[in-house]
Amino acid sequence: MKIYFSKNFAKKSSKLISKNPQIKQKLIKQIALFKTNQQHPSLKLHKLKGQRSSQFAIWIEGDLRALCIQDNDEYVFFDLVKHDEY
Repeated sequence: MKIYFSKNFAKKSSKLISKNPQIKQKLIKQIALFKTNQQHPSLKLHKLKGQRSSQFAIWIEGDLRALCIQDNDEYVFFDLVKHDEY
């Protein structure tokens, strides 16, 4: 499996990390866990519904989620959002 990050994801994560440096460790931990075991319960991986039905979300902390899309064995993380934003 390969994981990629969009420019938007990098920009949002940098902004969040500058406001709260602890987020960096949580992002690193959850992405590493996703890479090794997508079914791990702490990721709370789920497919979105409606217009976002081709997207997936993983839990980072609290109501923060990382959104990604899957293309065969590749995943592209493209956004970081609060739960109520999707």
